[in-house]
Amino acid sequence: MSGELSRRIEGLTPEKRALLEAHLLRRRAPAADDDTIPRRSPGDPAPLSFSQLRLWFLDQWAPGDPTYNAGIALRLDGPVDVDRLRSALVRVAERHQAVRTVFRAPAGTPAQVVLEDWTLDLPVVDLNGLPAQRQPAELADRLRAESRRPFDLAADLMLRATLFRLAPERAVLLLVEHHIAFDGWSDAILFRELAEIYPALGAGREPLLPELPVQYTDFALWQQRRLTGPRLERLTGYWRQQLADAPTLLELPLDHPRPAVQTFAGAHHYFSLGPELAVAVTATSRAEATTAYMTLLTAFVATLHRWAGCTDVSVGTPIANRGRVELEPLIGFFSNTLVLRVRVAGALSFAALLGRVKESALGAYEHQDLPFEKVVETLAPPRNPSHNPLFQVNFRVQTAPAESLALPGVTVTPVPVDVGFSRFDLAMEVQLRPEGLAGYLEYNAALFEPGTAARLAARFGHLLADALARPDAPVAELAFATPPGTESDGGVRGARRRRS
Repeated sequence: MSGELSRRIEGLTPEKRALLEAHLLRRRAPAADDDTIPRRSPGDPAPLSFSQLRLWFLDQWAPGDPTYNAGIALRLDGPVDVDRLRSALVRVAERHQAVRTVFRAPAGTPAQVVLEDWTLDLPVVDLNGLPAQRQPAELADRLRAESRRPFDLAADLMLRATLFRLAPERAVLLLVEHHIAFDGWSDAILFRELAEIYPALGAGREPLLPELPVQYTDFALWQQRRLTGPRLERLTGYWRQQLADAPTLLELPLDHPRPAVQTFAGAHHYFSLGPELAVAVTATSRAEATTAYMTLLTAFVATLHRWAGCTDVSVGTPIANRGRVELEPLIGFFSNTLVLRVRVAGALSFAALLGRVKESALGAYEHQDLPFEKVVETLAPPRNPSHNPLFQVNFRVQTAPAESLALPGVTVTPVPVDVGFSRFDLAMEVQLRPEGLAGYLEYNAALFEPGTAARLAARFGHLLADALARPDAPVAELAFATPPGTESDGGVRGARRRRS
């Protein structure tokens, strides 16, 4: 492999790299896998996708629960035409039906209903009159409160926008989305289309955006009809075998007893690990013929093993799940969650454990088309309202810079929004950049104290550094003591929170 090709592959997002690996490894695939997604006929049903159905049922169970809200805040320095920005948002909603789709079940079976009569507002909240020292706290409170405001899935657009005016040419744009219509890939589409539509409207021309090949309702109906027969049997057979007899609960050393019914209040501990580890992760991954994601996940699994003493670890990980060209330009909830099961023993070397992680990941990529909801249905684990089924710990890696909005004459800077949720017991995101490794550990505040999260993140960094220096050393012998100065929750807040 040429050096240029290696660099291009390393520059791919984890999702695109996973798709490439799965494509190269797939020895055979049914001919029907190559068919295109047809447009729905007017009389066809409009079912929810499997992922949407899970969120709809959760909303029925706890109406108005904002756990699946996502808030994206962007500071805009420069002159912004508010009316034009609102019109650009409207154009996006016109193009992508998922943004203006509601979910109703008049006869008991939920269906997607695309609104034809709707309004997307961009209210302006003026904080310009506040003293400068009060603005940051007031803004943070308002961003959090607006991000937590519930959506009515039967009536609301799945996107809200608010502009907070801080000065004549300084504002913060808050976009609040519901996960039933958006995933991380969708955010990049939203930014790219706004970046084209906004200046086009100012110049009096039509935006240069191609017609969308399909809409989300087309995908959902196609998915329902496609996951049947031999294809469904092949996918369910893999996951049934892969997760057979896996522990239903990862027994972690909790600070507090697990509530009888799962709660989702959460917090984040941010960390930074320095540039030398970023270089070492890349070098080790190339030497072991793995990806940076696999190397970092192996260190995370080893950390859980050393911390909790668990030898059979199941970790959830998001994947874009957009293997078809028709889906690449479409806003919608396509991302899937894969369960990676790894059996760990202290006598294994880090390199050997990395081989197990690689095998588990590649197998999961090859069988990613089965939605997580169908995996749960297939395995039918004992349902326990105190925790998530199949896995309680989530892990992801970001290697590409986070896409942001580009507006002419305006400097756009991300503003952190912590909505105070954790959907899992623990979730780690690591961001691999040339300047170093950074990330955050999200934790359920009902289970863990901030100091525990800080120590666990520090132990992960300590073990990772030693494993990269000595990949042939047994996992049981890798450095694991908490380094000095990491007892508090004062991690470096250099990471930007992202989602699947």
